[in-house]
Amino acid sequence: MNRKRMIVIAIAVVLILCVGIAFYFWHKDQKEKQEANRILHNKYSYTAGTLHLDVDTSEYDRTSDPHDIELTPTDLTYDLLQRWEALSEVIPTIDYPEEAVEQEDWLNVYNAFASNRFDAEDASEEITKGEEGETADSMVINDYLLYGSVYNDDFREFLEENGIEGPDRRRLE
Repeated sequence: MNRKRMIVIAIAVVLILCVGIAFYFWHKDQKEKQEANRILHNKYSYTAGTLHLDVDTSEYDRTSDPHDIELTPTDLTYDLLQRWEALSEVIPTIDYPEEAVEQEDWLNVYNAFASNRFDAEDASEEITKGEEGETADSMVINDYLLYGSVYNDDFREFLEENGIEGPDRRRLE
C-alpha cells in the first residue's frame, strides 16, 4: 500500500509542477503581449503627435488592441508632407516615403521621418553654417517640416533659391 501511495503522491507532485510551469509560461507570455501592446500604443501616439494626425480610439477602447487605433490625416499632416516632399527633391539625403504616404501607412511614414532625423540635422548644419564664427543650427529642417517655421535667414535663402515657399514665422521685433 505504501508503494501505491508514493506513486499517487509522485503523480500529484508532477501534475502540480506541470500546471505551475504551464501557468508561469502563460503568465510570461501575457506580460510580453501586454508590453508589446504598450509599445505599439506608444508608437501610435508618437506617430499621431509628430505627423499631426487625428486619433480615433473608440475601437481600441473596446478591444485594447493597438491595431484598432485609427489615424486620420489633417490639413497640418498634408502641409508637413508637402514640405517634406519638396525638401526631399532638393536634399538627396532626405528620403520621402511616397508609397507609405499613398497607402496612408502612418506608422511607416513616422519610421521614415524618424530615420531622416540625423540626415536632416546634418543638412541643416550645412545650410546654416553661415559666416565664419556663426553657429550652425541643426534643427531648421526639422522645425520647418514639423511646424513650417523658418526663422533662419540662411535657411530662408536656401528655400527661396530652390523654389520652396517658406513662411516667415519669426516674432516681430
